[in-house]
Amino acid sequence: MILPGHIAAAWLASQITHTDTRANLAVSMFPDLVDKPIRWLLRLTPNDRIPAHSALFWVLTSMLAWSLRGRRFAHGWISGYAAHLLCDELNAHLNPGRIYFWWPFKRYSMHVGPTGLSSSLNDFSPYSLAIEGLLTLVALEAWLGRSGARDT
Repeated sequence: MILPGHIAAAWLASQITHTDTRANLAVSMFPDLVDKPIRWLLRLTPNDRIPAHSALFWVLTSMLAWSLRGRRFAHGWISGYAAHLLCDELNAHLNPGRIYFWWPFKRYSMHVGPTGLSSSLNDFSPYSLAIEGLLTLVALEAWLGRSGARDT
Protein backbone atom coordinates (compact mmCIF):
# COMPACT_ATOMS: atom_id res chain seq x y z
CA MET A 1 0.00 0.00 0.00
CA ILE A 2 0.94 3.62 -0.27
CA LEU A 3 0.26 6.67 1.89
CA PRO A 4 -3.58 6.95 1.79
CA GLY A 5 -4.15 3.27 2.52
CA HIS A 6 -1.67 3.13 5.38
CA ILE A 7 -3.10 6.23 7.04
CA ALA A 8 -6.66 4.95 6.59
CA ALA A 9 -5.75 1.52 8.00
CA ALA A 10 -3.99 3.08 11.01
CA TRP A 11 -6.94 5.33 11.78
CA LEU A 12 -9.40 2.44 11.45
CA ALA A 13 -7.16 0.27 13.66
CA SER A 14 -7.19 2.95 16.35
CA GLN A 15 -10.99 3.09 16.25
CA ILE A 16 -11.43 -0.69 16.30
CA THR A 17 -8.87 -1.36 19.05
CA HIS A 18 -9.62 1.84 21.04
CA THR A 19 -5.93 2.68 21.13
CA ASP A 20 -4.08 5.99 20.90
CA THR A 21 -4.92 7.49 17.51
CA ARG A 22 -1.75 9.63 17.51
CA ALA A 23 0.41 6.54 18.01
CA ASN A 24 -1.43 4.64 15.28
CA LEU A 25 -0.96 7.51 12.85
CA ALA A 26 2.67 8.08 13.90
CA VAL A 27 3.56 4.52 12.99
CA SER A 28 1.36 4.32 9.89
CA MET A 29 4.31 5.01 7.58
CA PHE A 30 7.19 4.16 9.93
CA PRO A 31 8.26 0.85 8.32
CA ASP A 32 8.39 2.56 4.92
CA LEU A 33 10.28 5.56 6.28
CA VAL A 34 12.96 3.15 7.50
CA ASP A 35 13.07 0.61 4.68
CA LYS A 36 12.61 2.75 1.58
CA PRO A 37 15.67 5.01 2.14
CA ILE A 38 17.81 1.99 3.08
CA ARG A 39 16.96 0.43 -0.30
CA TRP A 40 16.34 3.40 -2.57
CA LEU A 41 19.12 5.71 -1.42
CA LEU A 42 21.74 3.54 0.25
CA ARG A 43 21.16 0.30 -1.70
CA LEU A 44 21.98 -1.76 1.41
CA THR A 45 19.15 -4.30 1.07
CA PRO A 46 17.79 -6.34 -1.84
CA ASN A 47 14.34 -4.76 -1.51
CA ASP A 48 12.39 -2.11 0.34
CA ARG A 49 10.74 -4.39 2.90
CA ILE A 50 13.57 -5.16 5.33
CA PRO A 51 14.42 -4.60 8.17
CA ALA A 52 11.38 -2.62 9.43
CA HIS A 53 8.73 -4.89 7.86
CA SER A 54 9.70 -7.69 10.27
CA ALA A 55 8.51 -9.03 13.61
CA LEU A 56 11.89 -8.21 15.15
CA PHE A 57 11.63 -4.51 14.29
CA TRP A 58 7.97 -4.44 15.31
CA VAL A 59 8.78 -5.86 18.76
CA LEU A 60 11.87 -3.70 19.31
CA THR A 61 10.17 -0.45 18.34
CA SER A 62 7.08 -1.35 20.39
CA MET A 63 9.28 -1.87 23.45
CA LEU A 64 10.96 1.47 22.75
CA ALA A 65 7.56 3.18 22.38
CA TRP A 66 6.50 1.67 25.71
CA SER A 67 9.63 2.84 27.52
CA LEU A 68 9.59 6.34 26.01
CA ARG A 69 5.87 7.13 25.83
CA GLY A 70 4.09 4.66 28.13
CA ARG A 71 1.59 1.85 27.83
CA ARG A 72 -1.24 3.72 26.08
CA PHE A 73 1.03 5.05 23.31
CA ALA A 74 2.71 1.64 22.95
CA HIS A 75 -0.64 -0.09 22.46
CA GLY A 76 -1.42 2.37 19.67
CA TRP A 77 2.04 1.80 18.17
CA ILE A 78 1.51 -1.98 18.22
CA SER A 79 -1.94 -1.61 16.62
CA GLY A 80 -0.79 0.82 13.93
CA TYR A 81 2.31 -1.24 13.10
CA ALA A 82 0.13 -4.35 12.76
CA ALA A 83 -2.19 -2.45 10.40
CA HIS A 84 0.79 -1.43 8.25
CA LEU A 85 2.14 -4.97 8.06
CA LEU A 86 -1.29 -6.45 7.30
CA CYS A 87 -1.84 -3.96 4.48
CA ASP A 88 1.55 -4.74 2.99
CA GLU A 89 0.97 -8.49 3.34
CA LEU A 90 -2.31 -8.13 1.44
CA ASN A 91 -0.52 -6.01 -1.13
CA ALA A 92 2.23 -8.63 -1.47
CA HIS A 93 -0.37 -11.16 -2.63
CA LEU A 94 -1.54 -8.84 -5.40
CA ASN A 95 1.81 -7.45 -6.58
CA PRO A 96 5.47 -8.46 -6.87
CA GLY A 97 7.33 -8.64 -3.59
CA ARG A 98 6.47 -9.93 -0.16
CA ILE A 99 6.81 -9.37 3.56
CA TYR A 100 9.79 -11.01 5.26
CA PHE A 101 8.09 -11.18 8.65
CA TRP A 102 10.53 -13.56 10.33
CA TRP A 103 13.68 -11.92 8.95
CA PRO A 104 16.51 -12.35 10.11
CA PHE A 105 15.51 -15.61 11.82
CA LYS A 106 14.23 -17.28 8.66
CA ARG A 107 16.00 -17.46 5.31
CA TYR A 108 13.98 -16.13 2.42
CA SER A 109 14.44 -16.10 -1.30
CA MET A 110 14.52 -12.33 -1.61
CA HIS A 111 12.56 -10.48 -4.25
CA VAL A 112 14.86 -7.87 -5.73
CA GLY A 113 12.58 -4.92 -5.34
CA PRO A 114 12.18 -1.39 -6.57
CA THR A 115 14.95 1.17 -6.40
CA GLY A 116 12.80 4.28 -6.22
CA LEU A 117 9.31 5.71 -6.07
CA SER A 118 8.49 5.36 -9.76
CA SER A 119 9.64 1.74 -9.97
CA SER A 120 7.77 1.01 -6.73
CA LEU A 121 4.53 2.51 -8.06
CA ASN A 122 4.90 0.46 -11.24
CA ASP A 123 4.62 -2.68 -9.10
CA PHE A 124 1.02 -1.90 -8.08
CA SER A 125 -1.77 -3.73 -9.84
CA PRO A 126 -5.17 -2.13 -10.50
CA TYR A 127 -6.64 -4.53 -7.91
CA SER A 128 -4.36 -3.32 -5.14
CA LEU A 129 -5.04 0.32 -6.02
CA ALA A 130 -8.80 -0.38 -5.97
CA ILE A 131 -8.52 -2.02 -2.53
CA GLU A 132 -6.49 0.92 -1.27
CA GLY A 133 -9.05 3.36 -2.63
CA LEU A 134 -11.89 1.42 -1.01
CA LEU A 135 -10.08 1.25 2.33
CA THR A 136 -9.44 5.00 2.19
CA LEU A 137 -13.11 5.70 1.39
CA VAL A 138 -14.29 3.47 4.26
CA ALA A 139 -12.00 5.31 6.70
CA LEU A 140 -13.07 8.69 5.35
CA GLU A 141 -16.75 7.79 5.65
CA ALA A 142 -16.24 6.53 9.21
CA TRP A 143 -14.28 9.65 10.14
CA LEU A 144 -16.87 11.98 8.63
CA GLY A 145 -19.67 10.02 10.29
CA ARG A 146 -17.88 10.26 13.61
CA SER A 147 -17.29 14.00 13.15
CA GLY A 148 -20.95 14.52 12.18
CA ALA A 149 -22.16 12.59 15.24
CA ARG A 150 -20.05 14.85 17.44
CA ASP A 151 -21.58 18.00 15.90
CA THR A 152 -25.18 17.01 16.66
